Amino acid sequence: METKGVAAVDRAFSIIESFKPGEASLNLQTLAARTGLNKATIIRLIASLEKAGCMTRRGHGEYALGPALLRFGSTYQSSFHLADSLMPVLRDLVRRSGETAAFFVRDGDMRICLHRVETESALRLHLREGEARPLLPGGTGRVLLAFSGEDGPEAERIRRDHFVINIGGREAEISSVAAPVLQPHGVLVGTVSITGPTGKFTEGKAAGFVRHLLPAAAELTRLCGGDPGPFHDSLSRL
Repeated sequence: METKGVAAVDRAFSIIESFKPGEASLNLQTLAARTGLNKATIIRLIASLEKAGCMTRRGHGEYALGPALLRFGSTYQSSFHLADSLMPVLRDLVRRSGETAAFFVRDGDMRICLHRVETESALRLHLREGEARPLLPGGTGRVLLAFSGEDGPEAERIRRDHFVINIGGREAEISSVAAPVLQPHGVLVGTVSITGPTGKFTEGKAAGFVRHLLPAAAELTRLCGGDPGPFHDSLSRL
């Protein structure tokens, strides 16, 4: 019975997740195609979702998301503190990579280091939490620009890959990998990065740092309500 209950919840959530940004309603045929469920099952699940206020029935066989989802989202937003989730992720990145991990936000033409966890290795970076530096030529700044709508081939590539590798861009002896943290609809929250000595960022090792970074960015994006899927897609292409 417990397994069936979990499966039913999974199926119900698959109906909710069928809706894409900007879609006000979907018909039964579309829901069946996107979930892989038969129409009779969808109708039964929608009845339960309607009782909970998570879906509403519209005319001509159309179904829409319900107002309870907005209430749940507002409750989550009011209780969610990014820093509480960031610090464990940054500490885990340091543990896995052996290098410094940090989180940056954009302020005009500057990037501000909000949170930072240092490595125990001999080379440390002279950057404090709260310190502001120019966006370019750093990798974190390039990600911030790309996901703020910057035009150009490089920005398009960063938006496609969801990461950038920066080899000695600002200081020859320092290199980094950086990835965005996103809210719903791809709205930028900030950038998470791993930074260390350039000598450790050979082609193979840099890809290894990216493999550590993308799951962390995906998890932070998920916690912010964004879509982690593109990060996993990018990871699968490495």
